[in-house]
Amino acid sequence: MAKRSAKDYEEMSRAVEAGEYTVRGPMELGATLRMGRPTKGTPSEGKTPALPVRLPAAIRIEMRHRVKNHEADSESELVRRALVEYFEHHPARRR
Repeated sequence: MAKRSAKDYEEMSRAVEAGEYTVRGPMELGATLRMGRPTKGTPSEGKTPALPVRLPAAIRIEMRHRVKNHEADSESELVRRALVEYFEHHPARRR
């Protein structure tokens, strides 16, 4: 699959908002991650490394509020989605 540009995503967003088509299935967010840890003794398909990060209390409170309001299934999912959105709107400056 070809890599999509910011313009591609803007056009898709406009089409969805205009009612030209309905999004079905999971959103494209980069790497697909399995939810939760595998049961002990279950073979793993690979490891997704954890990234410990310190966040101010106000951010954690807002994250919990958004999860409680079903904007995301978990705080981890919310962080992953936020990073993907940031990367899509702030392309890396290659040197």
